[in-house]
Amino acid sequence: MKNSLPADTYLLSQMQANDELALLKLMKKYDCALFRYIDARIQSAENAQEAVQDIFITLWNNRFTVNIIDSLSPYLYKAAKNKVVDHYITADREIVNYEALLPEYNNEVAPAADTGIMTAELQDWLSSEVDKMPDTVKSVFRLSRQEHLPVKDIARQLSLSEQTVKNNLTIAIKRLRIRFTGMEGASVMLLLIKALFTK
Repeated sequence: MKNSLPADTYLLSQMQANDELALLKLMKKYDCALFRYIDARIQSAENAQEAVQDIFITLWNNRFTVNIIDSLSPYLYKAAKNKVVDHYITADREIVNYEALLPEYNNEVAPAADTGIMTAELQDWLSSEVDKMPDTVKSVFRLSRQEHLPVKDIARQLSLSEQTVKNNLTIAIKRLRIRFTGMEGASVMLLLIKALFTK
């Protein structure tokens, strides 16, 4: 049976004409698949649903700058992947089986004899990138990730509002995500995730 939903290019053009119904049709087409993709990696249905909603809100807000050839799928799945990374950077969580984040890469990862060296190098890279951040952003990120303090305690210690702490964490996350966008080889990404999130 032929899919009765309009092509993504048409729906995007309708969105750019401020047609909210076009966004709803895209959500109907993709939201279940995006939810399954994210939920399988973060194992939280509530957070996965929130992430999917954020993806489509962002799509709507950025509708005039989005360019596609025929499908929105690559754009949406890249956004979903970023949501998974954000989930683990922003929260004080330990990843026990960090390979589960990128299961599609499992068969590409060859065991490396110098895994420990690479992990140490990635940790050095992270420290170096954090050092380059503005002072407040750097302090907030280190208190959150290295000392594992909650937002409330960070705000009190730095004499900031809780919202300011959250804003600075968001800035740090975006900077790091941009910096390691070019490091998406399977083994490097997995080692980076391990360096960032295991204790």
